[in-house]
Amino acid sequence: MRIPQFWTILSIFTLFTSFVACGGQIQEKPIAGCERISGTPGPEDFDLIRDASIVVVSSHERRNGLKDIGALYEISFANPNQKLEAKKIETNYPENFRPHGISYAKVNGVDTLAVISHTLVDENPHTLEIFERSKPGKWTHIKTLSEPSLTSPNDIYMNELGEIFTSNDNGTSNSFRKYWDMIIRSGRADVSYYDGKTFQTLGVPVMLGNGIYIRKNGKQELLYRSVFSEKAIRVYEVNRLDGKLQLKYLESIQIGAGPDNILEDDTGMLWLAAHDSTYKFIRHVMNRTNLAPTRVFKINPNTKEVTEVYANEGAEISAGSTGLVYKDKLLISQVFENFLLVCPKP
Repeated sequence: MRIPQFWTILSIFTLFTSFVACGGQIQEKPIAGCERISGTPGPEDFDLIRDASIVVVSSHERRNGLKDIGALYEISFANPNQKLEAKKIETNYPENFRPHGISYAKVNGVDTLAVISHTLVDENPHTLEIFERSKPGKWTHIKTLSEPSLTSPNDIYMNELGEIFTSNDNGTSNSFRKYWDMIIRSGRADVSYYDGKTFQTLGVPVMLGNGIYIRKNGKQELLYRSVFSEKAIRVYEVNRLDGKLQLKYLESIQIGAGPDNILEDDTGMLWLAAHDSTYKFIRHVMNRTNLAPTRVFKINPNTKEVTEVYANEGAEISAGSTGLVYKDKLLISQVFENFLLVCPKP
């Protein structure tokens, strides 16, 4: 549904005044030898299939009023001597497929993808689309999940049990209420949890939730959630009692920029991209010639040390949304343009 111009203007004004000022120049931290992997419109999120050395990319052209339909792409890292290319996954995509957050897991021994889709259909404006892989390169869409708790899903995490944790960035799909919440700084964006049969909200609402990731620390299960408005990652302990799941807030890790998607590398370090200036991000939304900074951080989950590994004003890549080191490469995605950036491991 098309948002009236008045509310579009109001949302821009609200974001501009609420979170960050216009934003000065960032201190760039370049990596020599970065190259583009072209052919993926708006590759906002990706996940890694480690045993196959494949990155699966969620791609959607988000300009043009969200009219375009999206797709998934694969990038193979199996052959170090082969040029990295994005190949579109040809499958039975569901109707109105506009992918956003994506998560991979081997569920009951089967390679499985869970993907957020913004259908723009009034009855179910947001869905979770589930795909399974029967053989290399062959994915099949098997089911659609929809539920009122998917108020404005942004990022998603799925585990090997088939449980799905979805981070909403707003507490509603209603445009008026969404902008009103921003004006009064109301935190209503909760986490929606799917146990394989039913959905529930987990009672941890924030203002502008974003990336979500779960990792185990010994016997402890920890959930990490980006909170854009706080420029921080919130950390929760996942407690499973009497068949019910609850989150206990532990602490926040300050990033100093608006964090986006979160992933884990092979050594246990957490990686994320972050947006330094909301004002510049919004200007980039409106026109691709307006650059928006990209910053990539590494977090040691044991010491909570945050290290910036890459920073660019936007000329090399604007509005970076996901970052991850895999093998000898750093892969960075972004929200709008038609490529990913691959750099030597920093």
